[in-house]
Amino acid sequence: MLKNEDDLSWLARKADALRTEDSLETRKEDERIRARVDSLLFSLKVEGVLGSLEDRTMYTKRLPPGCVGCLDGEGSNLYVTGKCTRDCFFCFNTKPRTDETVVHGIKIAEPEEAAAIVERFGLTSIGISGGEPLLYPERVVRILRSLRSLKRPLRIDLYTNGDLASDERLEELKSAGLDSLRFNGVAREFDLEPVFRALRVFPETTVEIPVVPKRMDELKEMVLALDRGGVPFLNIHELFACRENDARVAGRGYAGKEGAQSETLQWKPVAEGEAAALELLLFSLRNAKTLSTYYCSCRTQELIGRRGLERRLSDPRP
Repeated sequence: MLKNEDDLSWLARKADALRTEDSLETRKEDERIRARVDSLLFSLKVEGVLGSLEDRTMYTKRLPPGCVGCLDGEGSNLYVTGKCTRDCFFCFNTKPRTDETVVHGIKIAEPEEAAAIVERFGLTSIGISGGEPLLYPERVVRILRSLRSLKRPLRIDLYTNGDLASDERLEELKSAGLDSLRFNGVAREFDLEPVFRALRVFPETTVEIPVVPKRMDELKEMVLALDRGGVPFLNIHELFACRENDARVAGRGYAGKEGAQSETLQWKPVAEGEAAALELLLFSLRNAKTLSTYYCSCRTQELIGRRGLERRLSDPRP
């Protein structure tokens, strides 16, 4: 039976919904932002962005391989631990942090249990995440070997801030069967050194970040640096607020988006989040020669979360 505490995907459904009364000033600001979003969407359409404007699932050149199965409803999160080396203001993980391993909403005691759950639900794409999963490298390696014991293709990416991604660790992960890494460049204050080192081992290395609206200049500089350095993929998300990060997000001056309550995700994107993400997407479309930027919006994540929930509920076993 599905439990409220189950982590159904990397989208962190544990967050509580935020419900606030919007002032007249807030509504006027939201109208201004909506006009900005409409203008950006028009420019993206005219200039040939790929994907769905309606679903806000857009990309500039090609989708990262690990995102294909997720969008098809056949992907899920493998949450290694809640422990982390960073304390980002936008982090949505439950506080206080705990060390537990969860596969597709099911807690496991031993890493080798992961394969049976992935097989049970017919998953084809797995994102190994945390917290910082490389705090427990032996656990990650055991998980990878367990998943690679399955007799069918399986895409496996690992999410990291890069703090512990040494050359030795990268080689170990490659040998254990990892397909690629996804680095949160914002968590490291735009220090991309681990990304470029990983690129030598993993040709499909990806940077995946929340778009922090007030750091647009640095974000655009990052796009150009990734493009120059030959990184193939950048995934961007809307900044959002939830129970775990609400106070800190608000402390940075970001307010919730009017009418953005989600019944599936139980979080709320910030008012400026979508416009900022679309601006960065358009910048990449116009300026990046080889880097492909994918906008996985809150709307897209809600679709993915709903599909993951349906898959989780389709099996009556605990």
